[in-house]
Amino acid sequence: MAVDARKAWRLGLGYALAVAALLFAARYLGVQGPQFWQALQAIAPERLALAFVLFAASLAINAGAFALANRAFAAPARGGLLAGVWLATLLAKYVPIGVGHVLGRGLSLARFGVPARTSVIVGVLEQGFSLALCAGIAAAAYALDRGFGLGLWVAAAVAAALALAAALWALRARTPVRAAPLAASLAGYALAMAPYAGAYLVLVAPADALKFVQALFAGTVAGVLAILAPGGLGVRESVVASMSGAAAASAVLAGTVAARALILASECAGTLAGRILMRRAQQGGA
Repeated sequence: MAVDARKAWRLGLGYALAVAALLFAARYLGVQGPQFWQALQAIAPERLALAFVLFAASLAINAGAFALANRAFAAPARGGLLAGVWLATLLAKYVPIGVGHVLGRGLSLARFGVPARTSVIVGVLEQGFSLALCAGIAAAAYALDRGFGLGLWVAAAVAAALALAAALWALRARTPVRAAPLAASLAGYALAMAPYAGAYLVLVAPADALKFVQALFAGTVAGVLAILAPGGLGVRESVVASMSGAAAASAVLAGTVAARALILASECAGTLAGRILMRRAQQGGA
């Protein structure tokens, strides 16, 4: 019972912090309730539908990248099963504190012969690369917005590439790495950022797209680092709205809240698709 009580306490604290972050952002930006609801209702249904499709596409690409990453480290499971497990554990990230979805994938894959070491390596690679990529995109957008040119971005990209190469070399000494699926996996994680950002741009329709992209990916990084907030809920939205400025605060806040609802809907659909893929893989159909 004590364990259940601790879980309930963490769950309540996480969602309370998420709501508090959103309320703080709204108050800081001067967004009133009627303004927010008016901006939310102004989002056309076709934009909502397109954003849902884009979020679903981003999930599908990420699931494929996860399967390739496991193949790069010689995971014995089939590709359909690997992608299915990634999708089926999506909602675990909404349990506050920790990386429940990563742990859930490791536990699920262990039943199919995937070593715990492989799950840890792939989890660190996935989270670390995605986080670095988001930070890099935010930095690039900032540099371009301030007229710094591409020099800073190129230097940052080279530094990130060297750091990744060093990390992979260290891993290779203890774990065999297949270069082709690993490169394809990293390309997949990078490609998934396009429909993710595109969905937000469709919903918010910002006047300054470059500045908004900077805010979006900075907010995404903040959401990942805010481990107390389930899935970065509230933190991402408040950072994006705050960095976008007070002039368009109502539209931005409404757009990001709508985006979160559509992300959750796409993840629910992805979870169902993942369970179907897992069932087919277990029956020998993948």
